[in-house]
Amino acid sequence: MNSEVPNLKKLILKLFVAFIVLPSVVAGSMYWLNEHGFFNINQVEVLLVDSQGQVNFYSPMADRLEKQMLQFKGQSLWHVKLSEVVATLDSQNWIETHTISRSWPSVLQIKIKPHAVKLVYLGKNGKYMPIIADGSFLDSVDSKQAPDVTLLEGDVFANKKELRQKAVKVLKEIPAEGSFSKKTISEIRYDSKDGFSMTLMATGIQVKIGEEQVALKSARVAQVVDYLQTRQFDARVIDANLSKKVLVRLRNGP
Repeated sequence: MNSEVPNLKKLILKLFVAFIVLPSVVAGSMYWLNEHGFFNINQVEVLLVDSQGQVNFYSPMADRLEKQMLQFKGQSLWHVKLSEVVATLDSQNWIETHTISRSWPSVLQIKIKPHAVKLVYLGKNGKYMPIIADGSFLDSVDSKQAPDVTLLEGDVFANKKELRQKAVKVLKEIPAEGSFSKKTISEIRYDSKDGFSMTLMATGIQVKIGEEQVALKSARVAQVVDYLQTRQFDARVIDANLSKKVLVRLRNGP
């Protein structure tokens, strides 16, 4: 019994050191370091992730954002108000999602996933207005900065977000590769009678495709394009906006 008492005292002392003294020392050290600026933010990293091949378009925006984030430089990494960081990020209409992390001892790291630009609209002022999946415009840019995507033509799109969104959905149904594909289309137009129509980049052929069954119509158009190329026919219109057939108008025809 007598030998057990000292052992118990030693155990209690060890527990006291482990759970009281050491945490207090660590907390005190951290507090001292924090008060002397050891954890002050000296760098804010803005990293673009999953930019879907549009990094050249988004890099200038990321650079501007990084400069905005300098307002948090010098603040303690412990006490920086992440709600203010989030508010700054949420004010950027080009950001789809973001994550914020602390990289100890003094780096604030922000990972940005930008919206994918689906189309570009050419405004009357000559500026190019990138369009994202929901039909919203991003800030306008000049031709050198515009991302390499299909052009949306026509005043009808200027004030109709839902129509722009519909154009994005129609383009999504068109294959990425092939004789008639996203890569072969230079611009998209719309009118109330025929719906959506596309201009082929290489030949200037106008393809009327409407709004429904776009994937099915695209396959038919691709077959017609292959046929025209094989026979070296010079078409000006391919009208796929029909129920079961495709109508072709040649350049020297009616």
